[in-house]
Amino acid sequence: MPDSPWQDKDRLYELYVEGGLSAAAIGEELGCSDVTVLDWLDRHDIPTRDPDPPRMTGENNPRSVSKDDLLADYKRVAEELDKTPTQSEYDELGEYSSQSIQSHYGTMGAIQDAASLERLRKGRVTLECEACGDEYSVKHAEKDKSRFCSRDCLGQWMSENMTGKNNRYDYNQTEFTCERCGESYFRAASEEGETRFCSQECLVEWRSREYSGENHPRWKDNGDYYRGPNWHRQRAKARERDNHACQNCGRDDSELDVHHIIPFTQFDDYERANRLQNLITLCDSCHSNVEWGNITVQSKLGTFSE
Repeated sequence: MPDSPWQDKDRLYELYVEGGLSAAAIGEELGCSDVTVLDWLDRHDIPTRDPDPPRMTGENNPRSVSKDDLLADYKRVAEELDKTPTQSEYDELGEYSSQSIQSHYGTMGAIQDAASLERLRKGRVTLECEACGDEYSVKHAEKDKSRFCSRDCLGQWMSENMTGKNNRYDYNQTEFTCERCGESYFRAASEEGETRFCSQECLVEWRSREYSGENHPRWKDNGDYYRGPNWHRQRAKARERDNHACQNCGRDDSELDVHHIIPFTQFDDYERANRLQNLITLCDSCHSNVEWGNITVQSKLGTFSE
């Protein structure tokens, strides 16, 4: 259902075409102006009759100007603005008034068609795309946050402006050294302590060497991992603390992995490596993704206890 009765196409057709009522009479019945009625008749492509007879006389009569003179003046304002004039712009710059337009043409859209100008869409504004330079229209409410005419233009702009040092939206770029190839690379300062490699290729190469043989997270000896004599007890405690659910995706299968947040191999003491503060429960899928650097687990180390 339309928000307002004068927006209802069937109702307008019934009153205007079948009932023969004037726009003014329909406006009085539906609670709006005759201009609003004519506007919605035009939007619904309902053919309109000649406008209602003018109620004013003399110089105040909107029809005191000829239709040709009115059209010529509207074109003059359009050339002056280099665009299709709005109703308020014509009232300000035109020799006549928008009332004259409504009296002769019924709607602003009709005189825009007669002048061979692009119709203005209500509530929309024209912007220039920052990527290709073409003009496009958006709703007035979106004009302050719209910058591109299409997703393609957005993607093109991002590829040129949001990489490396050219990322103007990150004014805190920090230089890091890749642990694999030794090359310098730039990341956001907020990533310090989380980034170690300049590319996915270097990460994969590093892991292929680091996690081989007994060092691989899935390597087993006689069907089990060896992480020290207290490993089984600490692993059970971690699962119980985490309510037997993956702390990344929430999966609650009975058999879940327990992951060392700081890798076991980086400790000289198994007791320190197996502290509950350094353990987190993960499902097999999330564990693999964490080990291979595809996701980062956000642990709550501050809340864990021994």
